[in-house]
Amino acid sequence: MRATVGTVLVALAATLALSGCAGDGSSNSGGSDGVRDGNKAAAVAYKITEREEAGAVRSVLVQVDRDDQLRAVFDAVKAELVEEAVYVVGIECTTGGDEYDRRLANGRYVVGAAGSAEAGLPAGTTEYEVAGGECPA
Repeated sequence: MRATVGTVLVALAATLALSGCAGDGSSNSGGSDGVRDGNKAAAVAYKITEREEAGAVRSVLVQVDRDDQLRAVFDAVKAELVEEAVYVVGIECTTGGDEYDRRLANGRYVVGAAGSAEAGLPAGTTEYEVAGGECPA
């Protein structure tokens, strides 16, 4: 009985680990988050459309319909990134232009000791910049 319970627990842990790492570029693990703007909460909708993993580096592509509140979108996505790694986040508009015209912002976020070792920066380091693209009106 004890071996059976242990086997089930190991299988369950492996299944959960694999399901959290799965990402074929079509996964939809984004959502929306409220962001405080004075006393008024503004909804920031986004969708994580791609996740790639190479060692301790994770690339995350996020799509939005509007090009305002980009920092709020980055912060909301950052809150989802909990595995120790360096996260490179690109925010793009869902419509219009080529990959350069669509790019609205870029960011990087370092999580934990593995991320710190990979980036050569302290854990918790955040870098963010607006890339200059625009969503079509």
